[in-house]
Amino acid sequence: MDLASDIQTDDWQSTRETVRERNKYMFLNPTISDVSFVVEDSTKDHGTKIALPAHKYVLAISSPVFFAMFHGGIAEQGNRIELPDCNSECLTEFLRFIYYDELHLTANSVLGVMYLAKKYLVLSLMRQCGRFLEERIDPNNVFETLTQARQFREEELEKRCWFIVDLNTKQCLESPSFLELDEAVIKSLLRRETLKIEESELFDYTLRWAKKQCELNGLDTSGANIRKALGETLYFLRFPVMSQKKFAEEVVPQDVLSDREALNIFLHFSATNTKPDVVFPCVPRSGRPMRRCARYSEAPSPHHWYRPPSNGTGRREETVSFTVNSESPVYIAGGRVFTRTFGLSDVESRRDKVQLWIREENSQQKSLGFTEGEFLADNNGVYNGDGIDVKFKTAVLVKSGVRYSLQCVIFFSQSVTSNKHSPHKEVVVEQTRFKFENSYHGSHLTEVLFYTPWITQ
Repeated sequence: MDLASDIQTDDWQSTRETVRERNKYMFLNPTISDVSFVVEDSTKDHGTKIALPAHKYVLAISSPVFFAMFHGGIAEQGNRIELPDCNSECLTEFLRFIYYDELHLTANSVLGVMYLAKKYLVLSLMRQCGRFLEERIDPNNVFETLTQARQFREEELEKRCWFIVDLNTKQCLESPSFLELDEAVIKSLLRRETLKIEESELFDYTLRWAKKQCELNGLDTSGANIRKALGETLYFLRFPVMSQKKFAEEVVPQDVLSDREALNIFLHFSATNTKPDVVFPCVPRSGRPMRRCARYSEAPSPHHWYRPPSNGTGRREETVSFTVNSESPVYIAGGRVFTRTFGLSDVESRRDKVQLWIREENSQQKSLGFTEGEFLADNNGVYNGDGIDVKFKTAVLVKSGVRYSLQCVIFFSQSVTSNKHSPHKEVVVEQTRFKFENSYHGSHLTEVLFYTPWITQ
């Protein structure tokens, strides 16, 4: 019997040399398929279903859940799996990863794929989805991600989103998706102790959200309707921590408080001893604590000041290369810069302009973060005994094990640096390890400022 004569012309097995290539050919291929998934078709109108073919063997060797479903004591007899909580785009990426280890994630699909990875215990896929989200969450999309995280009950991802909101509260509230949040998320937002924003600004953003709700419900934006839209979330705003001037000029005219509530807050402002009870929180929000990685063992001292050589451009520079090692994400907030000017009498000579950049080394991207400012010394040429915090507008996420550089530039050549002592090569701040590899041109940059979810107090 000539078996070769029975082989079909489409000899796909022989023309694909690796297991990966053969599995890729079988991806979404009905050939010898013995199971299918029925999901909503992402490319069609809502409610349209589609069946995607698969192969039990491939599924079972990738997932203990599939193994139990097909070959364990609870093995199911059917060959159609209904997934009402999934769509074809997410399932396609889930299967692509299982069949040949490729993944084409998008902002729209990642949480659905992560949900499937969690449901079927494909842990390596869960980690890839987590890294994708971690690297892309920013103030512009954080509320969209937060909403989906709550929908899919991804608690760790939700915590990460709130962390971003804490660090960059105002920028997050500027995003269009803020106005689309439901009341439950607004309530969670206003309850937070760790927001970084003035209470009067938070009231203004909350007011915008409430007015949007009125518009969506076909109501005018009167004080009564705004108050109704706010509901009990109104009582999470901390009016007593505002200045009396801002409260009088920005809150009272909106007519969202009752006369009694407004009067009690005014009495709270004016009372010198025992303050009257008010129904609103009276303690300012604490903000999320920032941590410091000190590069030197001791604070700058006059005994250590010296004037480093100028580079001939009227400015002094320092570049510090570093890596971080942490199981939790680390966000660089900026650096502490030391400078002082000696023996100068005119104001302009005592004014130093400071610039700070952060870059990923070996990357084509010019800068991940930049900030600048001017700092004026007193008559003795002193800014602050141990330096000045220079912060980026938005904290910068750094990846564990990747080398970054902080570059500090101080203009005007009369400034001096802090000391000649050698900086630490390695510093551990709680659960975050910094390794410093080199430093050029002096020691103006004395500390690295950072945030991490590990540290909440």
